[in-house]
Amino acid sequence: MQIPVYLIDHPLPVAMCNGILDIKSYTEKCDGRVFRSFLQELRPNLIHIHTFMGLHREFLNEVQKLGIPVLFTTHDYFGICPTAVMLQHGHLCEDGKWKNCAACCVNAFSKSRLRLEQSEIYRLVRKQDRIITLFKKVNNQISLGRKNPRKTRSGAEMQKPDYAALRKYYASMFRMVSWFHFNSTLSKKIYESRLEFIKGSVINISHSGIADQRKSRIYKKELRLGYFGSWAVHKGFYLLLEVCGSLYEEGCTNLELHLYSDTEARKEVFVRNHPGFRNEQLDRIFCDIDVLVVPSIWPETFGLVVLEAVSYGVPVIISEYTGAQDILPGYQKTEAYDEAMPMNFGSGFIYDGTCQGLKKILKTIYDHRELLKQANNCIVDMDYDFSYEIHVQEMIRMYRKLIKRKAEGKPAENSRRQV
Repeated sequence: MQIPVYLIDHPLPVAMCNGILDIKSYTEKCDGRVFRSFLQELRPNLIHIHTFMGLHREFLNEVQKLGIPVLFTTHDYFGICPTAVMLQHGHLCEDGKWKNCAACCVNAFSKSRLRLEQSEIYRLVRKQDRIITLFKKVNNQISLGRKNPRKTRSGAEMQKPDYAALRKYYASMFRMVSWFHFNSTLSKKIYESRLEFIKGSVINISHSGIADQRKSRIYKKELRLGYFGSWAVHKGFYLLLEVCGSLYEEGCTNLELHLYSDTEARKEVFVRNHPGFRNEQLDRIFCDIDVLVVPSIWPETFGLVVLEAVSYGVPVIISEYTGAQDILPGYQKTEAYDEAMPMNFGSGFIYDGTCQGLKKILKTIYDHRELLKQANNCIVDMDYDFSYEIHVQEMIRMYRKLIKRKAEGKPAENSRRQV
C-alpha cells in the first residue's frame, strides 16, 4: 500500500534544540484558506500530528472549523518548551510560565541559517561525505564565533523576546487537539504538568523493524558498553564519557565504550569507534556489546533504541529520565549491591540521572558481571509481545474512538478548559 505524501510550501521555521529567539518568525500568520481547500479536497476523518514544528496555527484553525478530530503524539516537548528538551542549566526545567527561557535560547539559530539547513540544497549536500566534513568545519567555526549572538542581530531581533506570548500561542494550538497519545508515562507526566487541560492515554511506541530476537548471552572478561546516537549534552554523551574515563583511571581497564556514530572518532583509550549503521545490521551490533547505555539528562519521551536492545536480549542501563523504562518489568533503581543479599535488578538498570549515579551502577556491574546474566535471563523470560501489529491495533482503536466521539457530536476533551 502506497501512502501519498504532501509537503507544506514555506512552513514556519523548524526549531533546533538551541531554542527560539525570533518570536515573530515562529508565529507568523498565513492565509488559512489554502489549508481549508486542501482539507476539503482530501476529506480526512482524523488528523494525527507528531510535532508542531513548522506548522502554522491556521492549519489547526481550519481543521477545527471542519470538525476533524486531532490526535497529537508526544515525541518531543516543542510547544511546552522552546528548546524542546525541557532542560535548564542541565536540570529538568521547572519554569512552567516560560519566565527564564531567554537564558536557554541565547544561542538560537537565525531564521536564515535554519532555512539553509532545512533546504533541499542542504539535503543534497549532506549526501556528499567530503562536502559534509567541510560544512561541519565551517559550521563549527561559525558557532565558535557566535559567543554573543545578540550583538550581531538587527535592532528588531535584539528586542527582548516575549516568551509568555509564545507560550500562550502554542497553548492555543494544544487546545485544538482532541486527544493526546503519550508515548510513555514520563511524557504524560511532563505534558500534564504544563498543560492541565489536556486528556490522553499512554501507548508505548515501536516500529516495524523490531521483532522478538531474544536469546541467552555469554559475558566475557571485557565489559563492553554500547552508546548509539548523537554526541549531545542533553543525551548524556559527555557525562558517559567522563564516567568511563574516571573508572578507567581507577583501574577498570577491562572496560570498552563502543560508539556508533558518523561523528569524528574519539581518541580515548577505552573508546571503540564504529560508523553509523542500518537497521539490518543491528543483529551483529548487539552481538558486539554487553549492555546498552542511554544516559539522557533530558526527559527523553521514549527511546526506541532501548526497545531494540531488549528485543535482542541485551540489558540496558538508562537514566530515570528515559521514557522507555515503561517496558522494563521488575527493575529497581540502583542504590547498592550486597554480595550477602544481592538485589534483583530485573530486566534493566535505572539510575538517578547523575554522574555519580551512573558511575555507581557501572562500577557495580563491572565488579559483579553476574548481574548482566541475571538481567539477560529476566529479559528472555519476560512476557512481552514485540509484534508491531499490536501497536498498530492499539493506535487504530484510538483513531476509531476519536472518530466515533466526533460523529456523536461530543466536544473535544481538551477544549473544555482554558490555560
